[in-house]
Amino acid sequence: MTSNRNTLGRTLLAYLPVNLANVLVSFGLIVVLTRLLSAEEFGRYALAMITLQFAHMGAFTWLEAAMARFQARAERDNDEASHLHTLYALGAGLGLFLTFMFLAIVYLLPLSREMQTVLAFALGSAGLQAVFNLGMEAHRASHRIIRYSLTYSGQTLLSFTIGIALVMLTPLRESGPFLGIIIGLLVGLMVDLPRMLSRQSGGRIEAGRARRYAAYGLPLCLSLLLGYTLNSSDVYIIAALMGEASAGQYNAGYNLANRSLEILFVWVSMAMTPTAIAAFEKVGTEASRDVMRSYGASLLWIVMPAAVGIALVSNDAGFILGESVRTEAVQVMPLIAFAGLMNGIVTYYVQRAFMFSGRTQDIVWLMIPPVLLNIGLNFLLIPRFGLMGAVAATLAGYGAALILTVIAARRHYPLPLPIKAAAQIALACAVMAICVQLLPLQRYEPGLVTLIIKAGTGGAAYLATCWIINAADCRTLVRQGLETLAARRRAVEAAS
Repeated sequence: MTSNRNTLGRTLLAYLPVNLANVLVSFGLIVVLTRLLSAEEFGRYALAMITLQFAHMGAFTWLEAAMARFQARAERDNDEASHLHTLYALGAGLGLFLTFMFLAIVYLLPLSREMQTVLAFALGSAGLQAVFNLGMEAHRASHRIIRYSLTYSGQTLLSFTIGIALVMLTPLRESGPFLGIIIGLLVGLMVDLPRMLSRQSGGRIEAGRARRYAAYGLPLCLSLLLGYTLNSSDVYIIAALMGEASAGQYNAGYNLANRSLEILFVWVSMAMTPTAIAAFEKVGTEASRDVMRSYGASLLWIVMPAAVGIALVSNDAGFILGESVRTEAVQVMPLIAFAGLMNGIVTYYVQRAFMFSGRTQDIVWLMIPPVLLNIGLNFLLIPRFGLMGAVAATLAGYGAALILTVIAARRHYPLPLPIKAAAQIALACAVMAICVQLLPLQRYEPGLVTLIIKAGTGGAAYLATCWIINAADCRTLVRQGLETLAARRRAVEAAS
């Protein structure tokens, strides 16, 4: 357990540049685009981004999942060249074919010229993104963390910068961010692809290997599609029933709440998932279970207070958004934060059990009932309750998904349930909420000042409570971290 906690701390720090880049880009896009674009334009941007994610998940994520899952095994078996060559050839071929197919479909659909344009730019980036992501997954799985962090962060920030410049300086408007993504990906591939091609020297495209990877990855791909349908289909329904402006308002609030949590989930997941997979492949089930136990407790310790905090300061954080979406967006944020918490636990923790057991096809069947429930409730509740009806449907869908996946996951893999840590963290979150609610801030208008006061007070209350009750064994983690730093300082002093 001690080794797992030390590994988590070191790896989280190594992935910090990626997390900071994601934070900057995610919030920067919301802040800038909701100010530069009208509600209708932001609605079209949101619909195009969601469509891009659907296309990418449906076409390419099985390749990325296979890279993440089997890279360690290929290295163990001294067969990395054929492993990489097979996946890169599939990615390049599918990327070229499907990009042209996506563009043809967009041209044939009876959409407005503005919607066709933004969809064309968005879907035009899908194939490039797939090939770039293969390299990033290989670096992560091989623990080439510095290379991954620098390459991914650089591409993300470059795409963001160019995209915003195009919105401001050209008539592309909502299409600008997607052209920025294309340019950033091209630069990223120029940096990373030559090295990855050199690692494929002597490798062959193996049909049998491709079939094995498809058998593993396609069920995950379908499960991600279903999960994303649960996550984002409400935006399409809102656009159809209430208009593109309402879709933009809902998406702004949803993204500000949910994306904040997703960044934290991804950060912890990218630190621990490769470690858990390596333990499973090279040692066995019990070793991976020890890693997952630390992973689950640490995940809750970081993300649960963030969800509660978003709910507490949603009104104060409204100044981040442009006026065209602000009022409606802040109304959906508190409950979306808790929906995002459930979604993240399913996606970034529970589904790891299906990866280890090899029963990824089970996730597909498990996600169908929550998706159908969510879509049905959206059509039932949105006409009556507007955007809050979509929020209620999302909560119901994620709640059903969490229950079903936890029950099924533990049938095939001994997934640890950090119940004690969850109870301790919930208590600390309750103390945090009480302290924030008792603050005498009635004379202040909600904004940056109240946000800083509430965040500072809530964070201090949460950390103090966690320290007192040793929530998720946090005192041990801090003590080990301090001991590691002290040992390194002594080693440096001895060397000098």
